Amino acid sequence: MVVRNGFSELAAQMFNETDHDSLIEQLNTKYSETDLLTYLPDDDLLVARAAATALGLIGSMDSVPELVKNLKNEDVRARFNTEMALWSIWSRSGQDTVDRLLNTGKRSLKNEEFNKAVECFSKVIDIDPRFAEGYNQRAIAFFILDEWDNSLSDCLQTIELNPYHFGAYAGMGHIYLRLGKIHEAVDAYKKALEINPNLITVAETLLRLRRALEE
Repeated sequence: MVVRNGFSELAAQMFNETDHDSLIEQLNTKYSETDLLTYLPDDDLLVARAAATALGLIGSMDSVPELVKNLKNEDVRARFNTEMALWSIWSRSGQDTVDRLLNTGKRSLKNEEFNKAVECFSKVIDIDPRFAEGYNQRAIAFFILDEWDNSLSDCLQTIELNPYHFGAYAGMGHIYLRLGKIHEAVDAYKKALEINPNLITVAETLLRLRRALEE
């Protein structure tokens, strides 16, 4: 059962809560995923923003279609929270070992240990070949290593497993651009923006490419 005032109170607390585990416990105790989805289009901006944030903490892949719709919310902050929620959900496999390896790989990327990152993400894929984010993160590492074919292959696999993955489409655009395949890059960027129109850098790149094709 959805209790609007109750959620409003929790929404106010969410943005001041510093204990991550405590917040997740509160959400799981009071609200189902379905409850939270009903608040995404709420007229109360605080509630709508909090709902997106909450889904990022406890939501599953079942929430992704509605969250993707919410990427077109009129409120900028709601759109931002929604994008962060999608990344959070996509980074949870449901297996502690896999999630730890994924996070280790991400740290390796930040530390510019790119080959180590590839190894971590490859282990993720070996354990759970249906986990799309393992391929997406490895695609990033391969891209930085200039391994275009491997990166493109992982982007395609990411999209096959998660057709809403605007990051993988954007990555494909970057790869095609490096390969000089302008038309393919344009198509990939367009698909990324169709899913998530808030990708400003992608939109700017697409505009430049279209202008170049017209000249």
